[in-house]
Amino acid sequence: MAKSHDDLRRDAVAVARGLVVGEGTAALTVRRVAEAIGCSVGTIYNIFADLDDLIVHVAATVLDEMHDALFAAPLPDEPVAALRDLAQRYLAFAVAHPRLWTMLFEYTTASERPMPDWHLERIARLVADVQAHAAAALDGSGADVKASVDVLWASVHGITALALRGKLGIVTAESAGALADRLVVTFLAGARAERDPGPAGRVARPAGRGPGSAAGAGR
Repeated sequence: MAKSHDDLRRDAVAVARGLVVGEGTAALTVRRVAEAIGCSVGTIYNIFADLDDLIVHVAATVLDEMHDALFAAPLPDEPVAALRDLAQRYLAFAVAHPRLWTMLFEYTTASERPMPDWHLERIARLVADVQAHAAAALDGSGADVKASVDVLWASVHGITALALRGKLGIVTAESAGALADRLVVTFLAGARAERDPGPAGRVARPAGRGPGSAAGAGR
């Protein structure tokens, strides 16, 4: 019995993901995917517009998994601790799935088609959930939550990228986990200090953070 387009789409995405995980995005071709699922190249092009479209479908699965990695397990009730945990979880996800993370953020599509709504919705959900926790951690600081999230995300992303390339040691002896935690603590302290320069504006740094975290291996 011939497979339906939905079955072929699911199989193609699974195979494409496996190629990325095993060999990197450069190893992914439509022909290799077609051979692996036992169909013609033309059939793949009947399901996906092109290789970029297939990669966007793979990226959607990565966004779903990243969201689960960040939010499926309960976060601490204390807002600052929750934001610090999110940074560690993001780093840990990238360390656990380096080639998928790289594909998600560094692959450049050749097509000028706009991203499909279902893909943009996944990005929006991820950003909105992070913003909600950032808003709680920044409560009363007077900081622009969206701008603050942009800065924090970009900064943690940069630490992650250096860690995955093995280049973090060029700029610091700290582990990626410790550096990401220091970043969040320092940023929040700065945001509060702008409103209240006294001791009340400081963010305490609890013991047991940083190098001993699950993401500390990303050094």
